[in-house]
Formats: sequence, structure tokens, C-alpha cells
Amino acid sequence: MRRPFIHINFATEDVCSVRQPQGISGNISCGDDWHRVHILRERYDAIAVGGKTWNIDRPRLTVRPEKLGREPRRQPNRVIFAGSHPCAMSHPGAPAFVISSHHHVDPSAVALAMTGHDLHGPLESLYDYGIESLLVEGGPTLLRSFFSQGFADRVTIYVRAGTAEAADRGARDTLGALPATLHASAFGEGFLLESGVPGMGGEMRAAG
Repeated sequence: MRRPFIHINFATEDVCSVRQPQGISGNISCGDDWHRVHILRERYDAIAVGGKTWNIDRPRLTVRPEKLGREPRRQPNRVIFAGSHPCAMSHPGAPAFVISSHHHVDPSAVALAMTGHDLHGPLESLYDYGIESLLVEGGPTLLRSFFSQGFADRVTIYVRAGTAEAADRGARDTLGALPATLHASAFGEGFLLESGVPGMGGEMRAAG
């Protein structure tokens, strides 16, 4: 099957040890992790999120100089796995692909068809459009689809937690079926869990 190299990257917390006031999610990532994420974004052809994440969080899906520490060399394409959600392009930027089960797609985006939750067709289509590497950032529903269908060449999960064991628990509580073995290392204000082969440019850690 022709498809991009797929790197799943996510941030979560161990809800048993980190509590937020009701109704306030807080900013899970720390400064070191934001730097790491923006290095990744610059090196991948495209960033993908789900339709619910796009509509609720309104992410820019860009490489930002203030997070990277310099001017970015390029901006990634944007990919929205919209499903049945209508998704408007709220931010101008790099080309966008909307993968949808209906025909009402923002005319400024490239529309790609999707049947049910099957990722095979959309991933082949993205590859045919020149997307050879894809950074998938969420939300949890989309990530579970990638894991359940076996599309995860590389996994990195930043978890705000006090111990490696708590970090592993927090990731599995949020995302469900993860690789059996996740390497945990202290990172920023929590832990970075990793699995799979190094992706575009090898390990991408924030400078100390």
C-alpha cells in the first residue's frame, strides 16, 4: 500500500495525579515540549487532526517562530479528517486537505473522500498528492483509529506526570490500545513516551 510515513504525536496527563478545576483543561504541554513539537512540524510534509479537534480547538497547524526559536524553513500542509463534521478553513496558511464522508467541503481545501472510518483510501490519496510524511496530532478518537488499523510507524506522547509508570498509565487511559512497550524518559515537566522507528531526521528532542 502506498501511504505516508505516519508519526503519531500527542500530549496528555495522568488524571490520577494531575487535577484541573472542573471545566478547565489547562495547557498540558510545557515549553520544552512545544519546542519539540514545532521541530517535528517543520520536518513533516503535513499535520493531521480530526474534525472535532479542528472545530473546537481551532488549531493553526503551523510552525511558529516563537516556539521554534527561529524562522521556520517551511510550513506543513494541513490535513483534517473531518468525517461527517463540516470544517471551515478558519486560518489562512499552507494548502489544506479535508477528508470527509460528505460533499460539503470548504472550496479553499482539497476534498478527499472517506468511507466510514477506513483510513486506507485517504492515506493513499494523500501519498498521491505528494504527502510522504504525516504528523498526526489528535484528537483521541482519530488516534485510536490510526492505532486500531495499524497505521503508526512512530509514536511520541508527552505526558505531564510525576513518574514513568504514571505517564504510561495516563497515555493508555487516554488512547487505549498503544504499543505494548513504550520507552519512557524524563522530559520537560513530565515524561516522553516513545515507540517505533525514528522518523524524519531521527530523534527530535528540545534543546536543554
